[in-house]
Amino acid sequence: MPLYSGKTIDEAERKAASELGKPLEQLVVKVIQEPRRGFLGIGRRDAQISAEIKQPAPKTESAAQSAPTPQAQNLKRPAVKQAKKASAKPTAKARPKANRPAPHDGEEQDPAVIKARHAANLKKVQSAGKQLTGYLQDVFQALGVETTPQVKQVAAHEITVDIQSPASGRVIGHHGRRINAMEQLAAAFMDYHGAPKTAVVLDTSDYRQRRREALHELAERSVTEVVASGQAVFLDPMPARERKQLHRELEDNAHVRTYSHGREPYRSVVIAPRN
Repeated sequence: MPLYSGKTIDEAERKAASELGKPLEQLVVKVIQEPRRGFLGIGRRDAQISAEIKQPAPKTESAAQSAPTPQAQNLKRPAVKQAKKASAKPTAKARPKANRPAPHDGEEQDPAVIKARHAANLKKVQSAGKQLTGYLQDVFQALGVETTPQVKQVAAHEITVDIQSPASGRVIGHHGRRINAMEQLAAAFMDYHGAPKTAVVLDTSDYRQRRREALHELAERSVTEVVASGQAVFLDPMPARERKQLHRELEDNAHVRTYSHGREPYRSVVIAPRN
């Protein structure tokens, strides 16, 4: 059979009908490849079908003889009317369902319901996470970086993906800008594929652990500078997870206070004198 392609199966069927000069009802269509939309244009593929003209079925004498005559149709009409009269009997009314009281605010939910909801969320994250690894590999390949993303940890609303690559520096980017941007893109991917509000952590060559240690040292140096100069220190923009780490480390410091400044993705931490 000849093959026809299109962005959707409907478009491929219209192409087949146009080229064969027959309406779609007179064609035998077989789907060879389902279309895939991809995400932001990456991983997209067209639908592909095969089509040919249906062969007319031969007429048989038995079919012609089995056709009812007008006299036979007239004889059957009263029976149809009787059947309609019989079916017109009133049906018994359905009993109204008992109104169940709604749970009060603050009432503890059934542990079985909570467990089932947790399992459903976990299944959604696992399913979307499998697709995410392929998407990340396609994106980095488009950037000229060979990678092998693997899911490392999965929770109901969190997933950690380890991106293995011989060029981990290109995965991280300058000051972590590339891997942080890919985290935002991965979170949008998870939301698009049925796992909304999922925290995505991308790591490579233990970069996140090394970054936590670097932030701890940055906080200590910044406190020393603020105390010595009496002026606030404005740090570079960083993800929300890293900002929370700095706020948490310095929240009990007697000499400085911290707050965030700016809008995403350029939001940063300010360390200022407490007085």
